[in-house]
Amino acid sequence: MTESDALRQEIYRLAAAADADPKTTSNLKALAVQLWANFDEFTVEELEDILRDEWRTRGLPFNDNAEM
Repeated sequence: MTESDALRQEIYRLAAAADADPKTTSNLKALAVQLWANFDEFTVEELEDILRDEWRTRGLPFNDNAEM
């Protein structure tokens, strides 16, 4: 499994967890920084874009303007 595959798997897991709890509002910047600690091949901005796309696909709320 490549680092990219592992990243996508982790993002899918996070999105599924958020999907299961609709009251959860996710802070994409915080999630991106947490993922970056484990997947440093990507920039925080790239991770944030990937997370935002996954959240939009699922129709989940997100806050990408929050302070970290």
